[in-house]
Amino acid sequence: MFEIKPIFSALLRSKSGPLLIILQLALTLAVVANAGHIIQERLELMARDTGIAESELIGFTVSEMHMDKDFISQRRQDEQALRAIPGVIDASASNQIPLTNSGSSTTISSSLEENGVDLNIGYFQGNEHLFTTLGLTLVEGRAFTANDIMTDFKLGALPTQVMLSRYAAELYFPGESAVGKQVYLRDTPIEVIGVYDRLQTPWAQRSHTYASALIPMENASFFARYLVRAEAGQRDAVLKQIEQTLLKVDPDRVISGLRTFDQIRERAYRNDNAMAKMLGVVIMLLLVVTALGVVGLASYSVGQRRKQIGTRRALGATRTAIVRHFLTENLMICLAGVFLGSLGALALSQYLMNHYELTRLPLFYLWTTMVGLVVLSQLAAAAPALRAARISPALATRSV
Repeated sequence: MFEIKPIFSALLRSKSGPLLIILQLALTLAVVANAGHIIQERLELMARDTGIAESELIGFTVSEMHMDKDFISQRRQDEQALRAIPGVIDASASNQIPLTNSGSSTTISSSLEENGVDLNIGYFQGNEHLFTTLGLTLVEGRAFTANDIMTDFKLGALPTQVMLSRYAAELYFPGESAVGKQVYLRDTPIEVIGVYDRLQTPWAQRSHTYASALIPMENASFFARYLVRAEAGQRDAVLKQIEQTLLKVDPDRVISGLRTFDQIRERAYRNDNAMAKMLGVVIMLLLVVTALGVVGLASYSVGQRRKQIGTRRALGATRTAIVRHFLTENLMICLAGVFLGSLGALALSQYLMNHYELTRLPLFYLWTTMVGLVVLSQLAAAAPALRAARISPALATRSV
């Protein structure tokens, strides 16, 4: 019915054109499947929830000019001035801001024994206002109060209490409540007093990005990050007043990076967004070029076989049989291409895993791309095949 053998014989007599299309389809499959996978990974990365009240937050950095200043006292004056701005819910100084790619982390262990869980934690220093300012969700235990905050610590002093993210708590104490238990920093026990839902660290691309902790310790450095939480619809108005307000408190300082959290998020994922768009353009170009290649080969094949088509039509071949012949021929070429392309896609995925720390290509992307290419190829070959079916037997005979 599908005349596989004579079609295959015809392809062998003119191998160069079909071979080029097979290679083109293979290349397209290998690139499109992996590019689609990478785009999906980037989209999932950019869509992750930081766990904070993003739409209400403003972040910035303050660098003091005089090293002999009482920095903790300065932080408190700044926070008080910021909270006095109309439309501000709360404000707090800290040592870092989520997604800024700059901050502090340390290794905290669940036990001093060898079988304990060691986890590199991104920790946020701050007073009792930090939890409210970030807009975190308490899961169990309690948040810090003013009595928990270390105010007169010496250099190198370690906290005695900590709040953990749910992610970190479940890694440390799987299947158990972490509240009331102890974790260890430099062999020093620290009591877990509360667990919040999630808080992403400054490093968006890092594994364990949700492994975070709040430490009740004010920032005594000359350099501090500030977070301001504004009421709904008031963020832009608050943003315009922050610099002027802080300079009124003390003009000898540098305020930089004053942004809404939407802008912080956009900067954090700028490269991922650009990569996703670039790969999307590559996919579109490859698909267009492949479709044009199939159309070109099918049209050339029809042009070269006008005599043969006319003869078949004169001998009684129906138009459906002519269309089926060319679509079957194209399908055979396409299947050879997707077979080679699937091998190439897996090889390319392995290379990307080894050199760029990407995850293995899921078979879903491979199968989806294979089916998509077969459909695209058949649609591209349909127009030349229909044109071949319209060739009149008499016209073909006159052209002999």
